[in-house]
Amino acid sequence: MSAFYGACRNELNKLLWRKKYRVFLATGIMICILWAALANLASNLIGQYGGLFINLTPTPMGVLPLFLQFFSPFLVFMAVTDLITTEAAEDTMKAMICRPVERWKLYTAKHLAVITYISLYLICVFVVSTVLNQVWGRALTAGELMATLASYLLAIPILAVLTAFAALIALAGRSATLTMLLLIVIYLTMSILSIIFPILSGLLFTSYLGWYRLWIGVTPGALRLIHMLIIILGYGVVFFTAGSLIFDRKEY
Repeated sequence: MSAFYGACRNELNKLLWRKKYRVFLATGIMICILWAALANLASNLIGQYGGLFINLTPTPMGVLPLFLQFFSPFLVFMAVTDLITTEAAEDTMKAMICRPVERWKLYTAKHLAVITYISLYLICVFVVSTVLNQVWGRALTAGELMATLASYLLAIPILAVLTAFAALIALAGRSATLTMLLLIVIYLTMSILSIIFPILSGLLFTSYLGWYRLWIGVTPGALRLIHMLIIILGYGVVFFTAGSLIFDRKEY
């Protein structure tokens, strides 16, 4: 267990100590602050017209779709590519698999490192947007805060499935640039297909990135929620198991 914990900490440190991941984290915070500042300025200039008050303050729920649909997948793809494809291309993976930790544990540690980083990213966005909303917008009640926090937490399992999918693709990549491009193209293709063909939205796991809305509004029923949970869990198990088997047999 200590070897596995050490592997998890080492993989997470690889991300946190790289400047670009700290820059992206700061960028997400700055987007919330800039959005709030511009919205406050626009509200002061425009004011009220016919009883309609224009309020563009970045509420926690208002910014969640932006970060969940665009920024988070990009960060997941980039982190997975760095921890798998880049290390394989630079021959640093050989040193990793020579350490006293089983391959499947190392593969799991890479997943957990990415999931931990993206969770920290979302938590920072939640805290900053909540503070800005409390200062410049309508103060949220305790119940609204709990529902909002639950929405952010519900996004993590879907991002974990996305991480397992990205890792599976990254195992076959030989170039970090091509792997990133392939992941982005696949993600955009699945997102567009779910819009053009709504019947596919229940089958493509990318469609569930916004499933938190089902838990905070009028729920579709217990059977429907169980059905979605089974689909999400199934995707995660298939992606992770396939990737773990490939990683265990792959020669570096």
